[in-house]
Amino acid sequence: MNQEMWSKTLLSAYKILPTIVKSIDRRNMNEALGSFSYQGNTMDVITAILNNNKRKEALINAKVIVDNALASLKPSYRRIIELKFMDRMKCEDIAKVEGMCIRNVFRRQSLALECFSKFCLAKGYDCEWLEKRYSKDPVFIKIIERVAARTEKDSRVSELKKKTKQIEVVVAQMFGNMQNSSQVVNAQNGN
Repeated sequence: MNQEMWSKTLLSAYKILPTIVKSIDRRNMNEALGSFSYQGNTMDVITAILNNNKRKEALINAKVIVDNALASLKPSYRRIIELKFMDRMKCEDIAKVEGMCIRNVFRRQSLALECFSKFCLAKGYDCEWLEKRYSKDPVFIKIIERVAARTEKDSRVSELKKKTKQIEVVVAQMFGNMQNSSQVVNAQNGN
């Protein structure tokens, strides 16, 4: 997975991280309270709580990474990222809300993601580091799958738009040639 995909994954996960951390706290509380009536090995309970805390720490770190990266962005870039990934708005809706053309939304989103990725790389959060910490987490696995599917769909749509534009250009050229030909025929016929 490349840096841009990891950036999209972190941004997509951002909003749900506090909820997951709270659920880990509840799970730890239940483990601890349940240990009073637990007939098994106390070390199993302690191990489970420690593993939960490692996951909690990793998720909190992910949130801090995103917070710091967002703080490093220009306000206009941050706004686009927040609307797209935290508020899950479509680019068309962002364009309406921000009063800009759709092309500018795509351009700013692309530049913002690039800046976000560069910040992560500069701080040492490269693909390898992120892969090691988050690729096996169940929440991140689902988000990675969703981001990959969305990215694939977006690239197919982009390719279709390019082909449509090429067809439009060819048709326009053909139509223009047909008009020129009919003008030549009309001129030869004396019309």
